[in-house]
Amino acid sequence: MRHARKRTTQRGFSLIELAVVLAVVAILYRIAAPSFGAWISNTQTRTAAESIQNGLQLARAEAIRRNRSVIFWLTAQGTGGADWMVACSPKWVAGAGAVPENPGDCPGPTSTTTGAPAFTTTAPVNWIQYHTASAQQTPQVQVATLPGGSYLVTFNSLGMESLNNDDTSAPMTEIDITNPSAPAATARPLRVTINGGSIRLCDPNLTLANDPRGCN
Repeated sequence: MRHARKRTTQRGFSLIELAVVLAVVAILYRIAAPSFGAWISNTQTRTAAESIQNGLQLARAEAIRRNRSVIFWLTAQGTGGADWMVACSPKWVAGAGAVPENPGDCPGPTSTTTGAPAFTTTAPVNWIQYHTASAQQTPQVQVATLPGGSYLVTFNSLGMESLNNDDTSAPMTEIDITNPSAPAATARPLRVTINGGSIRLCDPNLTLANDPRGCN
């Protein structure tokens, strides 16, 4: 028996079908692009906020482990960036400025304190960990502190917030993290609060009484 072979033909897209598909893709892109951009901006805000929270927790843990004062320092305070450093607390000596406090208790790399308003000398600070916003892909994120102009938190050997050793700056109690590139309608700012030995990340747009993610 002779079996008839069925001929199959392949049919491509017509120009009209291709145009319809492209039009649908363009419409979906216009709808999704603003939401995607807002998501990217808010993700950068959260990344920076969690980085700052982790830095504060590291400073507290290192203060307990090393049995000495350790600082968390927002090193880009002049520009409002989210750069930070955890370092052994320098000792403030009248007439001499900032000098390392028992540097043997905190071996490691050193960095000068140039640029910090209270630390008017270039005495080295032994730092434990240093993060920059650009390395975390969050250079657009901005921080503001309470009290205004403060940039340091000092934790003592018990893990509690204490007075800063420079005797001139009040310790931070709040750090607000925002992203100016995010549209106001969709922006999700965050806040890190420091109260004694408690470090908490919260949403300033929510109240704690109504939502556990809210701030007081």
